[in-house]
Amino acid sequence: MRLISLALVAVSAAANTPAGELWADLKSVREKLSGVHQEFEVTETFRTEDRRVLPTKRHLVLDMAGPKWREASDTGPGARIRVFDGQNLLTMEEGGDEFVRTKRQAKDDDPTPAAYPNSSAADWSKAVESGRIACGFAEPDHRCIVVDVPLKPWARRLPEGGEYRMLKGTARASFDMQTALLVSLETVETLQRSSSLHQFGAQLTTRYVLKRMTYGMAPDTTLFTVPMASLREVKELSRWSAARIRKQLIGTPAPEFTASDMQGNPVTLAAYKGKIILMDFWATWCPPCRSDSPALEKLYRKYSDRDLMIVGISMSEDRIEVERFLKSHPHTFPTVLSSENSMPAAYHVSAIPTYVVVDRDGTVISAVEGDKGFSDLKSLLKKAGLEVE
Repeated sequence: MRLISLALVAVSAAANTPAGELWADLKSVREKLSGVHQEFEVTETFRTEDRRVLPTKRHLVLDMAGPKWREASDTGPGARIRVFDGQNLLTMEEGGDEFVRTKRQAKDDDPTPAAYPNSSAADWSKAVESGRIACGFAEPDHRCIVVDVPLKPWARRLPEGGEYRMLKGTARASFDMQTALLVSLETVETLQRSSSLHQFGAQLTTRYVLKRMTYGMAPDTTLFTVPMASLREVKELSRWSAARIRKQLIGTPAPEFTASDMQGNPVTLAAYKGKIILMDFWATWCPPCRSDSPALEKLYRKYSDRDLMIVGISMSEDRIEVERFLKSHPHTFPTVLSSENSMPAAYHVSAIPTYVVVDRDGTVISAVEGDKGFSDLKSLLKKAGLEVE
């Protein structure tokens, strides 16, 4: 296997020298490998208003063969899968029946997995080599080249209004010099979110750390083939709603998540196994959510000693807005901010309030939404096994 350092003619052996041609050289070497399988632990830390949020973790599985690749986040209902088959970038959900085809311009680079930021996301012309170290992964160990590269700013409109902007970002990546495969990546992004009420700034640090890797085997070509005949092409994947949850998740284990509440305490569904869980998806601007808030608190105070657990999930709002609301409408049950935690796709519901009931075994029993949902809750909780009056 040739060393990638032999291909990097433009890169000096000294640290802190321009490495602008590095991306093309890495890509060229990497695509000559046979099948590649990588598993990463991904940690995201979101800081805002001088508050440190406990990191959220997920796992990402990546398979590559030449220019083709398949990337999947944590498995389970609602898990997202992206596939580049050499021509098309397709996005779908695990177990879903829809796919989205990302339109490409002729001048665009080939799309890349999230762990490999291409020139559309990173300004590789300004890359700087910062050193060469032992990768600390293979046996015998390989050498890694460490590179700092600025990220290109971006702006995204939010479904609920307003926009997110990435004002400034940097990435530090280490690549195995023998295989050109990524061993670690850390990105730091300065974000600004604008809404009709105000703006707030935040910093997002994302780390990809390689946990398992194999390469050189014959690739499984079925991984890069999407059965389009059995899927419907759509402009965007269908949003999750109470009706979709009832159709697809009733009688199955509730998708797990690992989050932190607003006080930094860990929140997982597994920790509440043996209890009946009511997940309340809400927002401060939603009139039915505001009117249901006191009744939910009353319900929790009355039945928490009878194995009822309520988890409030604030949808796409920043901490300041939610804290302001909870000062006048206090909750003694945990509140999770979706803006600061990674949530399964099934919990990115399109209508609020939405209530999801999970029984003592962790099975989804029911889901209702809208301003009439709360009136059904007692009967749904009773169906789940809670003794209600």
